[in-house]
Amino acid sequence: MTADAQSAREDLAFLKALVGGNENAGMRSLGESYFAGGLIYGGQMLLHAAQALGWLPQGGVLSLLIGLGPTALFIPVLIWIIRRNRTNLPSGVVGRAVGTAFASIGLANLFLILVIGAVAWREGSLATWLIYPCSVFVLQGTAWLFAYMMRRQTWLLLVAFGWFTSAVAMAFSVMTSGYFILFAGLGLWLCMALPGWIVLRRDPRAV
Repeated sequence: MTADAQSAREDLAFLKALVGGNENAGMRSLGESYFAGGLIYGGQMLLHAAQALGWLPQGGVLSLLIGLGPTALFIPVLIWIIRRNRTNLPSGVVGRAVGTAFASIGLANLFLILVIGAVAWREGSLATWLIYPCSVFVLQGTAWLFAYMMRRQTWLLLVAFGWFTSAVAMAFSVMTSGYFILFAGLGLWLCMALPGWIVLRRDPRAV
């Protein structure tokens, strides 16, 4: 009986470690990446929207800076974030599940480019291609919805529906480029940069 009791205690300790793990690990990397990406690319979309609506001049050096500048800025920032947090990975079941969901969504985006891009290129349709960013927003909403189901924290659900709402608003404004880009920029700021900032400010277990 003593051996059985000891074995049961060991099994319970193992299960606690498995489920609990270090849920705090890896969340800072997610928060930093989302905050930086949302801030940079959200700003880019809003500048493009200002151009499309005639508030800023189109063409020339300004358009080049708006088009290439954000990526030139974000890539080194992302590399720095990844390198700084490469040894800080989630070890708990929930943390790993949420991290895997976000990583899977990122991979799915690449296949969306191939699928929607191929059809848009064959049909010569810009409207078809613009389905891609709408789909990306839906996938992001799905990732945050999954995080909500795992964590049961209301703010995660609000972020998910923010992504979904932005996707629908973009879809209804596909034929009005200025508003399409405006909704995209606002979506990136409110559903990407802001949640990233919240993750950094809150207990890292928030995601």
